[in-house]
Amino acid sequence: MSSSGATPAASSLALGRERTRGRELVAASESVAFPELVWAHFLRQRELHGEGHLHGPAEEEFRIQLARFVAEHGPIINAYWCTTEASAVALTEKRGDRVWGFLWRRAPNIRFHSATDWATRDAPDVSHAVHTTETLAIRVSEVLSGTAERIAMQWLLSVTGYLLSVVDTDERRPNRNEAAKAARRARIELAKVETYYDRAGEKTGRLVYFWGMMIGVVALGVLAVAGALVYSLLADFQLKDESTKTFFVCYGMGAVGAVVSVMTRMTTKVGDGFVDYEVGRPSLRRVGSFRPVIGAVFAVVLYFALRSGLVQLSTTGNTTTGADGNELVFFYAALAFIAGFSERKARVLLGGATKILGDTGEEPPPDKGRQGATKAPEGSTT
Repeated sequence: MSSSGATPAASSLALGRERTRGRELVAASESVAFPELVWAHFLRQRELHGEGHLHGPAEEEFRIQLARFVAEHGPIINAYWCTTEASAVALTEKRGDRVWGFLWRRAPNIRFHSATDWATRDAPDVSHAVHTTETLAIRVSEVLSGTAERIAMQWLLSVTGYLLSVVDTDERRPNRNEAAKAARRARIELAKVETYYDRAGEKTGRLVYFWGMMIGVVALGVLAVAGALVYSLLADFQLKDESTKTFFVCYGMGAVGAVVSVMTRMTTKVGDGFVDYEVGRPSLRRVGSFRPVIGAVFAVVLYFALRSGLVQLSTTGNTTTGADGNELVFFYAALAFIAGFSERKARVLLGGATKILGDTGEEPPPDKGRQGATKAPEGSTT
């Protein structure tokens, strides 16, 4: 018996709320697994077609099981039920909860349910194709959301329903040639679904990464306010002070440069490996939140290096120490943006400081071993 379900990853807080609501809706002893519902549906169909009872005991039991299943997983939006075996696939959609109970509502939870081994036990090719569909459904539910997830899930349900229709016959054993042909067709269709999933997953990953950056920007703002409050308690904090103002300008411009850098890369062609979308939405959002922080840190470090004289740069006609106040702020702001925009350019700007600290900036040559090592002829350059 095969039963699978695909549910998006959730945070521990969301899982806690889900468990609380689950206990209110349906007790653990009343929880209905999808194979149980499929078996109840099969008994109901057998009673209806075999005995002609429209409202018999099996019908009543199926309705009870269905109500419990819907209370736990949401309404069934589409399904394929076999008529000769207790097998089926279905999609359920559970309405999302509100964030903190009163803010915006989360996206609905679309779940793929499958119980197919009763029908596919004598058709290994079909069984393998169905299990491939289940695996792809898990990937879709973990990565995609919104319209893309709905399209991919409905597509997968159609493929699985087609496979089940081939083995859902009155004959004791399905035709092996027909089953093999159907499995080949299903694999071709699944390849199309996976292509769609890859394309939509790349776009979804970029959006999740972007919102992660916005979280990072908000966190930097909160950290700046908290840092200013702590500094004001320990020392005489003056926002109008030229050094303080320049520090916060560099801090903000580094974060802005990091955000603009990512947004510029987002305009490139899909499929360039910008993000690994299969790590999951929470991890991708967390990684995105680090990007503005890195930009702000590079910008602040570069500002400290310039103010301390560890790095010497000059503008047209003025040095960093000889420019007036406004020009100095503009100079630092531009360099902070560059440092946040590209870590490589930041390392170039900080190259002087690293040389002072003893780092030549050259990577050691690879160790090829004694036998593979060759000596360069005299007078040659590398």
